[in-house]
Amino acid sequence: MMSATAELGHAEGTDAFLRHMIWRYPDQRQPVVALLGPRQSGKSSVLRSLSQGCGSTVVHAHLDFGETPLDPVSAAALVAFQMMRGWDTLRRSPVFHRFALGLLALNEDLEPDRARATDQIRDLIRQYTRNTRRGRFASRLEGAVDATMDVVVTGALSPLVQGPREVAGAVRDGARPVIGSLLQSTARWGLRDALRWHVGIPEAEDAGHVDALIRLSSASRSAAVAPLLAAFLADAKDQAERHPALRSACSCEIPAAEPARGRHDHAWVLFVDGAQTPAGRRFLTALVAARIRNEQHAPGPFGAADPLVVLAACDQWQPEWTTRWCEPWRTTPLPDSPQRRIPLLSRATRTVWTRQDEPGGGPDPLSAAHYWYPVWLDPMSEERVADVAHGGGSLAGPVPASVAHALTGGHWGAALALQDQRASVPPDADAAERDRPLPAAVDASGRPLWSRALESSLPEGLAAPGRQWTGAPPAVLAAAYLADIRTADDPRVPPEIADLPRSLELLRRNLWVSTFFHRPSLIREVGWGEADRPPVLHPWLGRCALTALAAAPAAFPGPAAPARPGRETPADPWREVFTRQAQALASLTSAHNGSTVARDEQQLFYALALGDFDPVAEALAQRFDRDHRAWVRLLDYLASAPCRLVHQQPAQEAYALLLAGTERTGRDVVSVATAKLLALLWLYNDPLTERNRRWDAQIEEGFERLAHNSRLLDVSALQQAGARFA
Repeated sequence: MMSATAELGHAEGTDAFLRHMIWRYPDQRQPVVALLGPRQSGKSSVLRSLSQGCGSTVVHAHLDFGETPLDPVSAAALVAFQMMRGWDTLRRSPVFHRFALGLLALNEDLEPDRARATDQIRDLIRQYTRNTRRGRFASRLEGAVDATMDVVVTGALSPLVQGPREVAGAVRDGARPVIGSLLQSTARWGLRDALRWHVGIPEAEDAGHVDALIRLSSASRSAAVAPLLAAFLADAKDQAERHPALRSACSCEIPAAEPARGRHDHAWVLFVDGAQTPAGRRFLTALVAARIRNEQHAPGPFGAADPLVVLAACDQWQPEWTTRWCEPWRTTPLPDSPQRRIPLLSRATRTVWTRQDEPGGGPDPLSAAHYWYPVWLDPMSEERVADVAHGGGSLAGPVPASVAHALTGGHWGAALALQDQRASVPPDADAAERDRPLPAAVDASGRPLWSRALESSLPEGLAAPGRQWTGAPPAVLAAAYLADIRTADDPRVPPEIADLPRSLELLRRNLWVSTFFHRPSLIREVGWGEADRPPVLHPWLGRCALTALAAAPAAFPGPAAPARPGRETPADPWREVFTRQAQALASLTSAHNGSTVARDEQQLFYALALGDFDPVAEALAQRFDRDHRAWVRLLDYLASAPCRLVHQQPAQEAYALLLAGTERTGRDVVSVATAKLLALLWLYNDPLTERNRRWDAQIEEGFERLAHNSRLLDVSALQQAGARFA
C-alpha cells in the first residue's frame, strides 16, 4: 500500500487508518466507520486520499451519494462493478454470481404464464453462465470441438468416421448441441453455490433455485433490497475465502496481543461520500441490515463475516450511535452505560471497536448500532493550513501561520475561504482595508468574509445574519452562549434566550460543537489538571458569528436590556447580547441553588466580555493569595472570554489601551502584575492575535513577578504556568 499522506491535501490520520484498520482475520466482523466532521471539513479529500493509498493492492470501491443519489440496489451494482477490476494481489478478479443472478431476475419482465416464466429464468441462467469465466472457456472449447468436427467432415480425418460425408455431417450436427450442453453444464457447476444460496434465503420459502429467482423477479425493488445486498455481501465473503490475496509486504500494525501477527488478510474497503444524504442513509442502513441478516442465517458466531470495511463521510450525528458511543459534544460518557468516547481517525484501531464483543460489552450484538464505529476527522496541521491559505498566487500579504490555524481550527473549508479572501484583495487596497481583521475583510462586492462563511457553513434551519437585523439572530445568540466554556456542557438552558435550545441542537447534531474543537491554553493543565476538555463551538464558526455581532448595526428593535444611568446612546448589540446572557445565567444559577462562587466567577467572565477590564482585574487580584492553582484556573477561565478589541485595533494597541494609566494609579505590585497578565492572556487567547516570543516573554515575566510577591509558601503553580511560556 502506498503512502496516502503524500497524495492528499488533508493528510492527517490517513496513513494511520491504512495501518490500523485494513488488516483482518477471516472470522472477524468488519465495522462501518463513520468519519465525522462538520460540513466542508475535508472528509471527501480524506476518502480520495485513502482510495489512492489502497491503489491496486487493496480491493476497494467509492460511492458519492452527494453527486449521484443512487438507490441501494444500483449502488451495490456500481460497487460490484468497481471491485470486479484486476488487482495486483489477486490471482483472479472478484465475481458476484449471487448478486448478479438476483439482479438479472429483478430486472427481467417475466411472462404471466408459469411455464414461460420458468423458461425465461432458465434462459437467463444459461446466458449468464456463458458470460462467466468458466462459461467463456467452455464456449472456446466448444468452438474448438466444432472446428475439429468440420475438419472431419471435409475428409481430413475421414478414417475416424466411417461412411459418406453426409453421415459425418449428420453426426456433427447432432453432436454439436450435446457437446455444447455438456460443456456449459460443467461451467454452470461453478454457479452451484450461488444458485443454492438463493434457495436458502427466507424469501424463497424452500423453493428451487428457478422458483426462488421467479419470486425475486416478481418482488418490488424496495422488497428486493434486503436479499440482493445480502447476496452482495455473501459473494464478497465467498471470494475472500476461496481466492485469498497473495502474501506481500504491507504497513499494517497489528497489536502484540493478537495471535499469528504475521499472517493476516486485508479487508475490502468501500468509501462512501455523502452518507448523510437520504440516498446515502438508505444504502448504509440496508447494508448493515443485510450484514445482520447474513449473520442470523449463518452457522457459528462468525459464519457470515464478510471482508467489507465501510468508511462513510458523515457530517451529522445519528441517534442510534448513542447506545454505544458518547456524543462528541458531551464531556463524559453517560454513567452506567456501555458508551465510549469516539477516537480521532489517527487513533482509531480495530481493538477499540472489537471491545464491544467482550462479555458485557453492551446491547445486542445483532443490533445495527453494533456495527457502527464513529471516528473524528483530524484537523489540518498549522503548516498545512498555511499552505492552503497562502495558495493561489495571491498578491495580498501572507497571514501568519498561527493566526490562520487558530482562526480556521484546521478546517479545510475555512482555509480555502482564507485563500479566496486573499485572492480577492486588490493590490492597490488602502491601509485601512488591509488592516481589517480577517473575518471582517470584504470581497470585491463589499461582502464580508464572515457573512460568506456563515452562509456556507451554518446547518439548514439556522439562517446566516443579514445586513439588517431586527434582533440578534439565533446563530449569533448560540455562538455567544457557547463562548462560555461553563455553559457548553450544562443541560440547563436559560429560557430567556430566544430559540437557544433549537439552535444548540442543530449545531450539535451537525457536529459544529465538540470537545475536539477545544484548543487548551498553555496554562490549562496547571489549573485544571487532567480534566476533560469542554465542548466548544468550532472556532471558525464562533469567530465569524461574533464578528457579525461586533459589526452589527448600532441598534436594533426588540426587548432592550435595563437602561444604564446617564446613557442616551443607542443600544450596543454586543453589550446587549452579553448583558442579557449574564443576567439569564445568574437567574438560572439562583433558581437551582447553584454555587455562589461559581456564579460570581461567571459574572466576572461576562464583565470582561463587555469590556469592563479594570473591575475584573481588581477582583482577580483580590483572590490571588488564597489558592494559586485555583487562581490560575480562574485566570484561564476569564482569559477565554470573547474579546471585541481585536476587531477595532491591532492586539498591541489593544494591550496599551487596556493598561493605560494602570501603573500610575498607586496600585500594588500584585494588582499591576495581575492586570498585565490578564490583558496579555486575554488578547493572547484570541485567534486573531499573532503569537510570538515577545508575548511569551511578557507572560512569563508576569508569572515570575507574582511568584516573587506572593505571601504563600507554595508558588509552584505560578512557576509551572510561567514555564509554559519559556
